[in-house]
Amino acid sequence: MDAKLRSCISELIGTYLVVLIGAGTLCTTYLADTATGARVLAVAMAEGFSLAAVVTMTSHLSAACCNPAITLSLWVTKQLDLKRALMIAASQLGGAFLAGMSLRLSFSDAILNDARLGTPHLGAFGATVPSLAVLVTGVTFEMVFTFLVTLAVYASIIDPRCIKLGGLYVGLAQTAVILFGFHLTGGVANPARWFGPALWQLSVGTIENPFADHAVYWAGPVIGALGGCTIYSTVLQPSPKP
Repeated sequence: MDAKLRSCISELIGTYLVVLIGAGTLCTTYLADTATGARVLAVAMAEGFSLAAVVTMTSHLSAACCNPAITLSLWVTKQLDLKRALMIAASQLGGAFLAGMSLRLSFSDAILNDARLGTPHLGAFGATVPSLAVLVTGVTFEMVFTFLVTLAVYASIIDPRCIKLGGLYVGLAQTAVILFGFHLTGGVANPARWFGPALWQLSVGTIENPFADHAVYWAGPVIGALGGCTIYSTVLQPSPKP
């Protein structure tokens, strides 16, 4: 099988698993009377651990880490050509879409309504239709979260001089941003994590305004990933030894 096709398949499968487990864990916590703190911890651990496992399994085929924002940063830093970057990003969004479909078929409408199909939203800011100021705040949080995850990717996966520990540091970074950001934006740091479940919210008629805050989950991760790759490549990456 062609190496480019294998990388796309690995990203599709990897993103499917990360989105399924992250969003699915959130839905599962609504099957029982789960305390808020336990819910946050469950989602953070499930998503962070699954990301660490998936990145470890797929990074030798593709370093895009199941994240379209990371894929964009790899194109900007000339790690990927445009055609391959587009193919990988499409695979990631396709995997997220399939994960959302799997969740739609797995839980009752009542659970999906309560959990909003596991889709992250601007929970801490109250309004169903957020104001411009709220959207900017959400974008800022997601930018910072993705900045951290991107630094972890470049330091542990991309840099050829790094200590190879698979996806451990990437998973730990994702766990950290969810623990911090769950009640703010969900701590997503990945457009695909929002995209897959969000589309399927349309099939649950009782969920209102599922796309009202969508700009947060595109703009924030993209800006954060571009900032992270730029800072690492120009400031933090060690100079080669003479």
